[in-house]
Amino acid sequence: MSHFRSLLFYFFFLTGTILFFSFFSPVKFFSYKVTVKLSRFWSKSVIYLAKYILNINYRVYGLKNLPKDGNYLIVSNHQSAWETVFFSYYFSCPVFILKEELKKIPIFSWYFDKLGFIYINREDKFSSLKHVVKSINLLIGNGRKSFVIFPEGTRVQPNQKVKLNPGFFAIHKMTGLPILPLVHNSGVFWKNKRFKKKRGDIKIRIFPMIKNLKNKNLAKKKIEDIFKISDQNFFQP
Repeated sequence: MSHFRSLLFYFFFLTGTILFFSFFSPVKFFSYKVTVKLSRFWSKSVIYLAKYILNINYRVYGLKNLPKDGNYLIVSNHQSAWETVFFSYYFSCPVFILKEELKKIPIFSWYFDKLGFIYINREDKFSSLKHVVKSINLLIGNGRKSFVIFPEGTRVQPNQKVKLNPGFFAIHKMTGLPILPLVHNSGVFWKNKRFKKKRGDIKIRIFPMIKNLKNKNLAKKKIEDIFKISDQNFFQP
């Protein structure tokens, strides 16, 4: 049954995505507000398809830690494509800080540009960091609220440990953006690069805001400790 559900999901997902973005491909002619509405509609549709076809739902814990106003940098672990879709929907199209290779995705990259997504050239870290900081300050001036970075740099299997990129700390230090740490277990159900998905509730935990970090190594250790959470009891309210 799970194979059939996965097949049914991908049929609707791929067909719907192709038709949707083909029809709304002239994004350069849309306003920013229209682009946000279109992006959130598509993201919400994917979340609902996953819920009603794959039986993959989500639960968010730590809502009291979600800021009601101000700017912040979401620092999250990265296990699958699901969380990128979810963040776009749940946080109302935050600005993603992405690897430069994603600029090559047809049509999607046009939306990324319209939404102000920032690209990182991992081969030229210093110039890339200057570009990121400059872009963030400009976007904050234009009213953008939240930014997302995945310090693992790539999708990581559940319980797999990788070295974190300290770029999140440099951004925090140079822009003054407080860090909103977030951890989830999407890879348990939305298995990366696997056709077959697993039913269940993806758990997302929002941690208290972190401000005024001074030391890079201590900042990495703090985020690493959060990402190490694997005990499912932790995700209880």
